Amino acid sequence: MRALIVAITALATVSVAGTALAQQQRNVRDMMNDMKATHGQTFEQCQALAASRGYRLSDDEYEGRLVMMFIEGCIMGKQR
Repeated sequence: MRALIVAITALATVSVAGTALAQQQRNVRDMMNDMKATHGQTFEQCQALAASRGYRLSDDEYEGRLVMMFIEGCIMGKQR
């Protein structure tokens, strides 16, 4: 009986953790689109600044995250 309870608890934990992880891993394109919808013209200006500073605007996950972090900082006023 205890083994059944442990197995059910473990299964529930794994399923909840898997769902949370899937929600957490949004792709860069979705996050960039959300920022663009929220900040509009400011986003466009920061994206142009990122490109002028040598950031590549690509679909690569790693490079996309770097550009996104730069743009977020720019929107918050941390980039000049």
